[in-house]
Amino acid sequence: MMNKQNNSSQLLPPNLSHLLRKSCGLIGLGASLLALTNLASAACTYTVDNEWSTGYTASITVKNDTNTAVNNWSVNWQYGSNRMAGGWNANFSGNNPYTATNMSWNGNIAAGQSVSFGFQVNKNGGSAERPTINGSLCGAVAASSSSRASVAPSSAPASSSPASSVAVSSSGYSVPANNFAQNGGVESGLTNWGTTAATITRSTADKRSGSASALISGRTAAWHGLTFAVGSLTSGNQYDAAVWVKLAPGTPDSVVTLTAKRLDDSDTSTYNEYTHVATITASSSEWRLLQGYYTQLGATAFQHFIIEATDTSISYYADDFSVGGQVVQPPASSSSSSSSSSAQTCELKAPLRWTSTAPLISPKNPGWASIKDPSIVKFNGTYHVYATYYDTSYKSMYTSFTDWNNAQQAPHISMNGSRVGNAVAPQVFFFRPHNKWYLITQWPGTYATTDDIRNPNWSAKQRLLQGEPNGALDFWVICNDTHCYLYFSRDDGVLYMSKTTIANFPNFSGYTVVMRDNRGNGSQYLFEAPNVYKLDGQNKYLLLVEAWPSGPRMFRSWTSTSLDGPWTPLADTDANPFAGNNNVEWPSGKWSDGISHGELVRSGYDERLTVDPCNLEFLYQGKAGNGATYDLIPYKLGLLRIKK
Repeated sequence: MMNKQNNSSQLLPPNLSHLLRKSCGLIGLGASLLALTNLASAACTYTVDNEWSTGYTASITVKNDTNTAVNNWSVNWQYGSNRMAGGWNANFSGNNPYTATNMSWNGNIAAGQSVSFGFQVNKNGGSAERPTINGSLCGAVAASSSSRASVAPSSAPASSSPASSVAVSSSGYSVPANNFAQNGGVESGLTNWGTTAATITRSTADKRSGSASALISGRTAAWHGLTFAVGSLTSGNQYDAAVWVKLAPGTPDSVVTLTAKRLDDSDTSTYNEYTHVATITASSSEWRLLQGYYTQLGATAFQHFIIEATDTSISYYADDFSVGGQVVQPPASSSSSSSSSSAQTCELKAPLRWTSTAPLISPKNPGWASIKDPSIVKFNGTYHVYATYYDTSYKSMYTSFTDWNNAQQAPHISMNGSRVGNAVAPQVFFFRPHNKWYLITQWPGTYATTDDIRNPNWSAKQRLLQGEPNGALDFWVICNDTHCYLYFSRDDGVLYMSKTTIANFPNFSGYTVVMRDNRGNGSQYLFEAPNVYKLDGQNKYLLLVEAWPSGPRMFRSWTSTSLDGPWTPLADTDANPFAGNNNVEWPSGKWSDGISHGELVRSGYDERLTVDPCNLEFLYQGKAGNGATYDLIPYKLGLLRIKK
């Protein structure tokens, strides 16, 4: 990471009915349904998402209950003792009361649709407050009393997809052009339709289109539902799932949900196989759309979608099931998301040449002197960046964006005071065997986890390496099919490594020396910030280590067919670096003296850390000037792109 001196919204808790069914029956379901009914009718809702002793993260969902689209929205709220500490996906102003207005990309809300934004709140010695939300779309609606902090998490990491809960009776939804659902209209008997329990029939008594629909009757439990099979889904891909539902004649309005189900596995957590997709309040007087987004993740295969009702005895129809998305399986060598160069394979050969952007992410919050040490993950079309900043000490921040051109406009959210605290020099990835995101950090080496990469409140940190040596920093994890490897530096001219099995991760113990370079004063040629990646389409790994020769900082590189080595030099000198002043062009003008701590933009997002050698991009910290001390050097983040 750094030598410190120059001389060295989900409306329904994830699959509550399944969790209750398999673990504790239906006790307490009535209270949950009451909360759901209130949420379903609310135009603006305030939800506490994750809570810890001194603060929490919350989200506000703004729903357009009018009959026409809304262009631009604004809401406001006020606390007693709580105070907002930062937010995302909205423009914020005011200081209790607070006002949130739309950003450029989420200002339009179609009739019946909703948008959500989030923020972090300090309790200031009080409890988590749930204020009333005011605004033209809100009316006199009380805040939701539900909290998602105590419910079972989804087995898949939350994505940055559009809001997944839609309650509309109009036909404004368009079926995706790449819809691959077969017999979603129930025209070919009950092919692909089924039930978890109760009775399913092909009914011609009511249908939204065509000649028939699927009817479930004889239900005696909330989990009794209709199922719809679509075959295998590709891990890492997002799917638009939709179905129209209608309650049997004479049935009062009731909550209906859409759930994605993976095959049962051997873990003891029932809910890990289920992911909530969407919720509506269904009616017997009209067909209503149940639509949301689902991302298939992990090695457990997809089984089917389930349409359920929280009222344990009602009957209902379903028709016109559609699923849009990519179903082509990626190559076996690819990671959790598809590579940007599908069939092409590129060999990395020295000398390498790069072009650099101007600074893309610079300090903009009051008192921040620098932003550095970035970890970047591209997930579901959104770039998620965790990084270090310095004000009066080293702290951590999070930002996200979908376009590099808009990176600076995105909120910079401080993690200071959150449950995880400050995660300096972070590394972030999704660990498939645990279905969780992991954050690796230092001082000492620790890890934290979350189910939602968008939420900067991770779990409390836990020790990563038993027997960690003094001065260890810049910890880096990468895994193959059987083991996970932990690389780190000590600013002593040595690269270190620890190793553990997949089953034992994240517990590391002891360490060995990978390589040593005692040229110069013995500490500069293998300095810090090690990175290791798997090259797409090749049985080859790429190792990068920051060096600090007599001039500005740069990166050296090696390759190997094994994470155990041996490592063969690729571009590893000041004159022929992996990335440094001597092989970077600056079309917008040279703004950084050297290339320092950064990460390659990965083609996947899981623990295998795959990169596409044909389209390498490197997010780095650039030295944009001098500071009175090392801490005050105005580091900014820029992007290198490989020249072909």
